[in-house]
Amino acid sequence: MEKTDRFLRLELQLEPLLPAREVAVAYLNGCGFAMFEEKSNGLAAFAREEEWNEQGMQAVITELQTMADVEVHTEFIESENWNIQWELHYNPIDVEGQIMMRAPFHPKSDFDIDVIIQPEMSFGTGHHPTTWQMMRCLLNLELKGKTVLDIGCGTGALAITASKLGAKMVVAFDLDEWSYQNTLANCKRNGLSGEIQVMLGNIKSLEEQLGVYDVVLANINLNVLKTEVPMYSKHLVPGGRIAFSGFYTSDVPAMKVAAESAGLQCVAQSDREDWACLLFVKTAISA
Repeated sequence: MEKTDRFLRLELQLEPLLPAREVAVAYLNGCGFAMFEEKSNGLAAFAREEEWNEQGMQAVITELQTMADVEVHTEFIESENWNIQWELHYNPIDVEGQIMMRAPFHPKSDFDIDVIIQPEMSFGTGHHPTTWQMMRCLLNLELKGKTVLDIGCGTGALAITASKLGAKMVVAFDLDEWSYQNTLANCKRNGLSGEIQVMLGNIKSLEEQLGVYDVVLANINLNVLKTEVPMYSKHLVPGGRIAFSGFYTSDVPAMKVAAESAGLQCVAQSDREDWACLLFVKTAISA
């Protein structure tokens, strides 16, 4: 099906909030919804019109109604109205007083690292706890002179931050065409066109084009991470660091088991609003 210029916005008000919100994110991800905005009373989810599975969405809502009172609102948003909507609610993001992530219409900050991001329906604005934690993780890694691979780059926020923190080479890729184009545009906004190599594809399709890296970043979702972590490990140098996020704190044990089976050892963990970020070091040679 051809891509359209419309997106479905699904807003769910949930009482009680948990565990219904966690279940909604996990299940809606399989119904074509690729971007989520957590709210104090529920969730907003976004899907391209041609990727939206109405039957699947209704099944998720029915499941949620077994654990919470659910109020549902849906609307279609034209692509040109997307930026208007997020600009109304988008505030600059402060990461430990060192990184400022802001939109092009915000004034330049005096932070050490100033990152300009316009999401355009791609994931990774810094507002989500997983993106924020991954950026904080980057602050704790010595990136000067290092090579970095950003898997599932979304807006390119992590790749751009890594480059501004001194990485000598950054490669970023995403399977989604929209995210690929958005990352290219955001690299240009940050004066990094040509400095970051951006590719369209996934770890399987790009495997022969990828090398090995000192640092690997993957902020995706639990199922993808568990399945693909052996491939990620192959592209990490011995002793290199790999950071994962995109899953709940309750999923940490499962993520650790998958990563350890790929020759990785967990060396740090952080949690924010029930979302986790794990840092591993490669201790064994991947098969």
